[in-house]
Amino acid sequence: MIATTDAAALRAAFSPILATLMEQTGAIRCTVRLDYPALGLSVNVPCAEVLALGAASMMDNSAVDHRRARSVRWIEKNRRALIQGDVFADPDLAPPPALIRIFGTRSQMVAPLIGRDDYLFGWVSAHFAEGPRVFEPAIIAALEAARDAVRDTPGVPLDI
Repeated sequence: MIATTDAAALRAAFSPILATLMEQTGAIRCTVRLDYPALGLSVNVPCAEVLALGAASMMDNSAVDHRRARSVRWIEKNRRALIQGDVFADPDLAPPPALIRIFGTRSQMVAPLIGRDDYLFGWVSAHFAEGPRVFEPAIIAALEAARDAVRDTPGVPLDI
C-alpha cells in the first residue's frame, strides 16, 4: 500500500472509517482531527468529517482552540477515550460552548490518537444531538475500532 502524503489523501482514507463509525453509532457527526503541520493540518479544524442529513459541518470553523478545551485536556491527562453521555453533566469536562451552541452536540465520544513519543496528535470523535444517553459497550468499541483504523492508516503522523 502506498503511504498517504497529503491532506486530501488522508481525508479520503478516513471518510469510509468515519462513515462506518456513524453507521454503527447513530452519530450526527464523526470527525478526525490531526496536528500535522507538514500538511497544514491542525486539531482546530477537522481533517475529515462525515455528517448525518441536516448536521452542521465543522470543516470551515477554526474559531475554537480545541487543545485548550476541558474535554481535550482531560484526554491529554488520562490517555483514554472520553465518553460523555451528557455534555452538561460535568462542568469540569464541558466541551467548547460552540460545540453545543453551533453544532448541536448533547453527548459525545472522543478517542485519542497518541504517537510513538506519547504525543496526543489528534482524536476521533462522534457527536450526538438527541440529548443524554448511555453509551453501550458496542458503541464504545466502534469508536475504538475507528480510532485504531485511523491510527493505522498509512501516512498518519505517529512520529511527530
